[in-house]
Amino acid sequence: AAVLSDVEDTTGPVGMNPLVANAAVLLNTVPTIRRSLQHADPAGLRDYLLRAITEFESRARAGGASPEHVLISRYALCTVIDEAVANMPWGASPEWVQQSLLVTLHREGFGGEKFFQLLEKAMEDPRRNIDLLELMYVCIALGFEGRYSVIDNGRQQLDALRDRLHGVIRRERGEFDRDLSGKWKGVQRVAKPLVRRLSVWLVLAAVALVLFVLYLVFALMLASKSDPVFNSLAAIRVDVGDLKRAPPPPPPPAAPRLKPLLAAEILADQLEVTEDATSSHVIIHGDKFYDPGSAEIKPALVPVIQRIAAAINQVPGVVLVSGHTDNQPTKRSLRFPSNYELSLERARGVAALLEQSVRNHAIKAEGLADSKPLAPNTTPDGRARNRRVEITLRTGA
Repeated sequence: AAVLSDVEDTTGPVGMNPLVANAAVLLNTVPTIRRSLQHADPAGLRDYLLRAITEFESRARAGGASPEHVLISRYALCTVIDEAVANMPWGASPEWVQQSLLVTLHREGFGGEKFFQLLEKAMEDPRRNIDLLELMYVCIALGFEGRYSVIDNGRQQLDALRDRLHGVIRRERGEFDRDLSGKWKGVQRVAKPLVRRLSVWLVLAAVALVLFVLYLVFALMLASKSDPVFNSLAAIRVDVGDLKRAPPPPPPPAAPRLKPLLAAEILADQLEVTEDATSSHVIIHGDKFYDPGSAEIKPALVPVIQRIAAAINQVPGVVLVSGHTDNQPTKRSLRFPSNYELSLERARGVAALLEQSVRNHAIKAEGLADSKPLAPNTTPDGRARNRRVEITLRTGA
């Protein structure tokens, strides 16, 4: 994993855009995070970044930035860094899931929509907001996608917005002098052969970059094939033939059930409960408690899970948490290369919350992707119903 403390403090000289210049350390961490497939201390990284954000605010204000611009810049930087962390395999650590930078400083769980709302508002008065526009342009240039990562043709729409923003900035700043110094002349020297000037570390860095790109390409290619294979496996059924079975034993006494214990939550439309002879199935619809393509649980879901746990404690049995998605492909990333990984991570997150309160129950988690839909995936409403987490309590009755 890369060491973020090694990132150079590259704050710019006096006269530069005070927001971009003083955010350089934070902006430099974004590509560093994206290269870090592992991180030994996410909590330490979070503390480091919070200190760096505080330092940015102080320096930006001292450099002449307005309090409004500093606040919006802080929001943008938190959102960009949180997205970079969330797309990495180690981004599911409790330090980030429960206390991201945006949650800590702005009490919001997802800024991918508001970032672009603030950008559009700032573009209405480019002369006043030019420094802020340049900072947000750098954020997009570093790969921030926000809401455009989960909508149709999002990449093309984001490219068009970036080009429009570049035009606004260029019209306000004017054309720049492409020569660093008009009177400067270099020393005439005979160039050495290129091979002699290449250092060993540069060659190694190039080889490492090529290997990383190849790994990423093959990982995403493999992930694109995993959903059909998973669905085929889920569809396998064993034909046991026409077996003669002994008559069933008499039914045992009725066991206590979850549905009456969760009547208030059902009435509030926070969940659904269906029951059969041996099981209670609690259905939590994902769109209420997750952002698109994310496994990070929204704070509103935590008390609901706690009340479910309290109900489970009153009914003996085994708990199975299963994650489900629709049939739309995920945004390909190292953390969620397919719907299977996304559904499994959501199930694990709910299971972890249950384990904090549930006593004397075995709890397991599984990801089922789109293999068990509740409704056809041909309509938006059907797909929304299929994006869910189910908590099944098997009483053994």
